[in-house]
Amino acid sequence: MLLEQSRHQRQVLVNSASTLREKNLALLQATVGIFDLERPWDKVKSSISGAQIREFYEFIAALWPPSTNLIEMLPSSDSDLRALYLGEYEPELMIENVFRFCLYTDQIVLINPFENPNIIAPKYNPINHPEEWKLETLKTIFHVMMMAPWIEKGFVVFIPNPGDFDPDLRIGTWRLAEQRLKDTPHQQKDVDASFMKQRMKRLFLTYPRNYVERKIRERHPHASDDEVRKVADFMEAERARDPFLTGETIDKMPTQMMAMRTGANLEMGMYICQAMGAFPYTNMRFRWNEILGTRKQFDPTMEIWSPLTNAFQQLQFKFLDKVSPEFAYSMRQDGRLEGFRSYLRKIWKAVDGQPDPSKAQSLARDFKDELTQSYNEAKAEWNKIDVDLLKWATPTAAGGLAAGLLSLGLPAAGFAVAGVGELIQARIKRANFRRSVPMSVFIDIERKS
Repeated sequence: MLLEQSRHQRQVLVNSASTLREKNLALLQATVGIFDLERPWDKVKSSISGAQIREFYEFIAALWPPSTNLIEMLPSSDSDLRALYLGEYEPELMIENVFRFCLYTDQIVLINPFENPNIIAPKYNPINHPEEWKLETLKTIFHVMMMAPWIEKGFVVFIPNPGDFDPDLRIGTWRLAEQRLKDTPHQQKDVDASFMKQRMKRLFLTYPRNYVERKIRERHPHASDDEVRKVADFMEAERARDPFLTGETIDKMPTQMMAMRTGANLEMGMYICQAMGAFPYTNMRFRWNEILGTRKQFDPTMEIWSPLTNAFQQLQFKFLDKVSPEFAYSMRQDGRLEGFRSYLRKIWKAVDGQPDPSKAQSLARDFKDELTQSYNEAKAEWNKIDVDLLKWATPTAAGGLAAGLLSLGLPAAGFAVAGVGELIQARIKRANFRRSVPMSVFIDIERKS
């Protein structure tokens, strides 16, 4: 009844949301209302219903109808540091990687972390089969809830995949990817091992108790009844604590849809970056290698920025790691690392527009000289952040600062996938979209200088 009573209000939200920002804010407001997110999360996940899930996806379908002209909503290229995340989109990892890069850029662009029911076949559609989307929807609304203050402030923006509204574009990027990969040896895609372990553990937690006890006895035939009981009790407690499980076991619920997302493929990612003046960043090595592979291999000016990019490679950067969302947001809200963001912003502005080689060489030298001072100032800021982190810490909160590399890709001719420029030109009337992407960033927490 409450969903029906508030449906008119959500329709008003849909009708009044014409810009990308308005649609982001409408999504937040509707999600909070549909799932009553002002309650403790345990209450939200234990009471999530098929009616709520259907209402949520009906709202998504209305907010992003097939007639949407997304390309006209995207912001024009400007001097802001706007970064598109191309990496693992599972909530635990994606939120973590937003936090890690949030102090190094002005705005992070994320592909919508939910499916648009307008492009899903009826037999799989969440509007038709909401109970099958319960666990997937839990992850989605948890994700939206964590990002809410960032979206409200404009630090993060959700955008749909442009292919959702343009089948020819979707097919076009698929064909370009097929052409690019045709003669490329298969690469093992790096996946966070801890995440895969967590996913398998979560799956096991949904098994009914009698199955768990049987498997324990099969694996440990000498275990006593008391030992088996304790392990089974522990698994049930873990299921109750898991933020993305409702407490039900798989024998008591329909088959659940599961999705693994990385935002977009490289071609669509480059399309978005060139259309809205963003640069891609990733923490996935195979994706970084894909991006590097789009440089012009025989560009005589490609080494101009090498002294600067090599200098970045020699430095150890710090990143927020496993900190609370509130702490990460407070650091960004307080303007921490603004000095280093300003430095990166100047680089971004300099490479945007592709200066001629003579000027680029001078700029590269100047930026390399300036890097030492900007980096030392950033180190002093990180020391202050470390102190602030101690004030936020609680006995049950694990988190801190991780060290790693912030690799900068700055090919003189930019990054460009053959054919993407033509796809953009056929769809964008304005003339100021980028012909290539001048910069990219790779965050490698595993490697230490």
